[in-house]
Amino acid sequence: MNLDSLADRLSLDVEDIREMLELYVETTTSDLAELKGAIEAKNAPLAHTKAHSIKGGSGNLGLDKMFELSKEIDDRVRVNSLDGVDNMFQVLQKQFNNIVNDFEKSF
Repeated sequence: MNLDSLADRLSLDVEDIREMLELYVETTTSDLAELKGAIEAKNAPLAHTKAHSIKGGSGNLGLDKMFELSKEIDDRVRVNSLDGVDNMFQVLQKQFNNIVNDFEKSF
C-alpha cells in the first residue's frame, strides 16, 4: 500500500492517512469478528450491520476491493440470505489481512 498515493487521492497528508488506517484496522478487526459470529449464528440483521460498517469504512478510505467484497456480503444478507456468505467472508478476511500486512510494511 502506497500511503503517499492514497494521501494524494484523498487530498490528505500521510500522517492523517496513517491515523485513519490505524483506526480502520482496529474497527474493521472488531467488525470482522462480529460479522463472522453473525454468519455462524445465521443472524442476517447483525451480519448486515457489520458488513455495512466495513463497506462504509473501506469506501471512505478508497479501499476499493474491501468495499466491493463487503458490499457483496451486505447486499446478500440485507435480504436475509446467508447462502454462500461464509465463503465470501473468507475472501473478505483474506483481503483485509493483505491490507494490514501492506500497511505494516509501509511504516
